[in-house]
Amino acid sequence: MPGDLPLAGVRVVDLGWITAGAASSTLLLDMGADVVKVEGPGAPDSFRNWDGAEPGTDWWNRSPFFNFTNRGKRALCIDLKDPRGREAVLRLLDGADVLVENFRRGVMASFGLAPAMLRERFPRLVIASISSQGETGPDRDMVSFGSTLEATAGLAALTGAGEAPVITGRDVNYPDQVVCLFAAGAIIAALLERDRTGQGAHLDLSQRELTSFLLGEEIIAAAAGAPSPRRGNRDPAEPGERLERNGEAWRVTFPGGSAPVRDGVALAAAADFLRGTAVLRSPDGTPAKGIPFRFTHRALSVTDVCHPLGADNRAVMAEAGYTEQEIAALEAAGVLATVPRGG
Repeated sequence: MPGDLPLAGVRVVDLGWITAGAASSTLLLDMGADVVKVEGPGAPDSFRNWDGAEPGTDWWNRSPFFNFTNRGKRALCIDLKDPRGREAVLRLLDGADVLVENFRRGVMASFGLAPAMLRERFPRLVIASISSQGETGPDRDMVSFGSTLEATAGLAALTGAGEAPVITGRDVNYPDQVVCLFAAGAIIAALLERDRTGQGAHLDLSQRELTSFLLGEEIIAAAAGAPSPRRGNRDPAEPGERLERNGEAWRVTFPGGSAPVRDGVALAAAADFLRGTAVLRSPDGTPAKGIPFRFTHRALSVTDVCHPLGADNRAVMAEAGYTEQEIAALEAAGVLATVPRGG
């Protein structure tokens, strides 16, 4: 099936971490792209230890958060702070179509991989930089997580009721979950333009701006001098809509009917949810983060599990032109690894 999908033949180098960048490249993978996940032995993706280490195990391969977001990607663990690691990634980019990264602004340059240099060296490459506040704005150096973005984008101020804004929390991080949809669309558009012009692009994707965009008419109203207050579950314009207790549960009522307020447990058991694609099954039968869209004439599915850290080092490096002897030397020097430094 992958050869039948729209992005078959597209090669992606994924330097994304946690959710924003990593989930963007997963959507490209779901549409057929070949994705290489790049991590460093001294700085693996933080999602690998999101729930805390389990002593005595290969904890770095056991995080559900990491595995859900990185299923199916080929795993390269290489030290980008070492000149030999940097050179290897440059050789990898020579055959790539897309680079995805969501490091703090300036980190790519510290690796010797500044986007401006990469654009000059690889003019057909599409680079997607997914940052907190964008590459050029006044807050461009701000480091943030989903909660920070909900605050700075205006979302938290409209959530809840009364005086206190509400953020969705550490395990939801709404802006991180939705930015991948914007980023994947922008990347595909840039690839289409490249096919016409021969030129790639550097996409500057500000998560704060994208989150503000989701507020839609509320931002327009505020800009026009008529901001909306926090209304919680009641809207004076729609008095027939309200949230009510139904025994131990809750229901939302509206003119002509009502619907249950479902939590994660209820959703996972619901027939309509089971027929959907938000959660799918990995080849090993375990639940997997799904695919938020469908194609009419071809079913999309999760076709591979998450690869262990560095599992594809040798194959990826060989494709980049390295000999067996060169690969063995990089392994001996610790530039290539299959466990985090310090274990």
